Amino acid sequence: MEIIEKAKKEGRKQLSESESKQVLAAYKIPVTKEIPVTTQEELVKAAEAIGFPMVLKGNSPDIAHKTEKGMIRVDIRNLDEAKKAFDEIMAAMAGAKGDVLVQEMV
Repeated sequence: MEIIEKAKKEGRKQLSESESKQVLAAYKIPVTKEIPVTTQEELVKAAEAIGFPMVLKGNSPDIAHKTEKGMIRVDIRNLDEAKKAFDEIMAAMAGAKGDVLVQEMV
């Protein structure tokens, strides 16, 4: 699978959450709807598509323990909360490559 081969070529031993979900979806295993974003402008568009409440998660193959790094926010109920959470997650990810996943809350 292309995603796994790419991770191997990069010397990684794990996939990001987004990559893992792509593998699951390829095998018809249901996953939550999500949109990766890197800017607040993208966040606004993703929020319109996903709706509230939502979850924001830092998504980086370089960081395995998102909760311990403060990279997960749940039960976000409006755009102001989403923007604040986005800024906090991006700050927690400083120096790591990746994006923020805007996810439906199930």
